[in-house]
Amino acid sequence: MNVLITGGMGVNGAVTARLLVKEGLRPVLMDNRRDFSLIQDIKDRVDCVEADICDQQALEKAVDGYKITHIAHLAALMPEPAEANPRLGIKVGVDGTTNVLEVARAKQIKRVVFTSSKAVYGEILGDHAPPICKPVMEDYPTHPADLYGSIKVCCEEIGRYYRETYGIEFIALRFVSIYGPGKEARHGPLSFYGQLIEKAREGGKWVVPQGGDQQNDAVYVGDVARSIYLALKAERQDAWVFNIGTGKAWTPRDFLNAAAKMFPKHQIELGPGPSKLGRSKQSYCVFDVSAAEKHLGYKPAYDVEAGVRDYVATLELIGR
Repeated sequence: MNVLITGGMGVNGAVTARLLVKEGLRPVLMDNRRDFSLIQDIKDRVDCVEADICDQQALEKAVDGYKITHIAHLAALMPEPAEANPRLGIKVGVDGTTNVLEVARAKQIKRVVFTSSKAVYGEILGDHAPPICKPVMEDYPTHPADLYGSIKVCCEEIGRYYRETYGIEFIALRFVSIYGPGKEARHGPLSFYGQLIEKAREGGKWVVPQGGDQQNDAVYVGDVARSIYLALKAERQDAWVFNIGTGKAWTPRDFLNAAAKMFPKHQIELGPGPSKLGRSKQSYCVFDVSAAEKHLGYKPAYDVEAGVRDYVATLELIGR
């Protein structure tokens, strides 16, 4: 299995590459910039291609040059940049995904694993929202509330078309909220859990007036990587869309308590109650991950305490 990871130097790409290296593979990381900050420990055990996902010729060259058999398609524009520049968000998301699928069709790529998001569901209300948190299954209606979610739905549908029309083994993984090393620096406000961990580690004072009891499913990047790896190597299945999370509701206070065991002198004050963390839409939820378990063999390996420990250990490993 020769794997190309688009967006390979990003948060999820780096941890996926690290896992593939651990599994004895030498992945090819394609990104639009050379930034080794998240892969310092493995940069000699991966191959890097600096190219834009919108450049189909560069993508074809990478596939041919490294004899790629599988593609993990992680490249995307994050929600805030996409909202600020819709044309670019659509170009990177939709055109980029089409490029990947066209190359897969032309080069007989065995499988394309696409990283989607809970953003495809939009607002999550009723019993599926806190405090009941009835687990969300893959058949929950897709009604995105922002451009990022709309792009993900569009990419999933394009992938479905290529799967049904051209026989490409397209798999979409829908992730709940993700936390992991590098996300705080790269994604800012989207990394509240990471901010709690890193600010506790730094020892700086931080006051968060409310939100400590907000329930939400949050998955550590270690499980993100594991799900991508499992999707790359799983036997062909009729099912192709999978929710990936922990299947449990966590709170920011759970994260702070886990960080406090490592950094008991932290100076974070976390107020009670629910919070939207500045978001206008209600998207807190818990995912049902039974389909991923059945078809991919996925089981979450990281609860909050394990995730926080690995988060801190990885920061030290990459020298951050």
